[in-house]
Amino acid sequence: MSGSKSRYIPALDGLRAFAVLAVITVFISIQKRTMFAKLGQLLEDGKYDEFFRLIDSRIARLVYPDYNRSYFKLNAHMIKGDWNEAEKLLDDLLARKVSDEQRADLVIKAFNIYISLSRGKKAKRMLDEIERLDSAKYGDSQQDCRMMYDIAILKQYNYIDRMEQALDRLHGPARGRIEYLLALQYQNKGDMAKRNEYLARSTKVMREASEDRS
Repeated sequence: MSGSKSRYIPALDGLRAFAVLAVITVFISIQKRTMFAKLGQLLEDGKYDEFFRLIDSRIARLVYPDYNRSYFKLNAHMIKGDWNEAEKLLDDLLARKVSDEQRADLVIKAFNIYISLSRGKKAKRMLDEIERLDSAKYGDSQQDCRMMYDIAILKQYNYIDRMEQALDRLHGPARGRIEYLLALQYQNKGDMAKRNEYLARSTKVMREASEDRS
């Protein structure tokens, strides 16, 4: 009837709300994928200022939680070689409450950063936490971190024989990494000739791997 008012239909409002929510969800999903690709490309191109502007933009704040954006920034500072900023951001991230999986990933990354910066006490705290993780899931990481701590912080060289025996089975960056660790161990042992030999070999392998990717 011409003079009658439209009846309020709650179910219709519910459908409309659902439709709007679906559109927003799809929009955010698409933005996440496209922005992730864009952020990665900016880092690859060394356009760090553009990266930080994008990661702090309103759209980035919409599609990524603050923890994720901070984690992206941490990776960017590492790639850029800005270790002071990386360490500050890392200390901030470690103070946050996160999921168990995020925490495990973070402490392993933190351990490797602290090792790179020769922060022995901080590295030991991370190692203690890593060694309390589920060994069925993180056993390889636990062994690798213990080895790195022994070599880089405790200045041990008891992995030399095992690593030299494994070299023939390794290629590319994996081989270069072991050769670098052998160089460190021979330095710890005081054998600078072997140290220089393995350091040169490691540098050559890593340079070739980098050229292959470019």
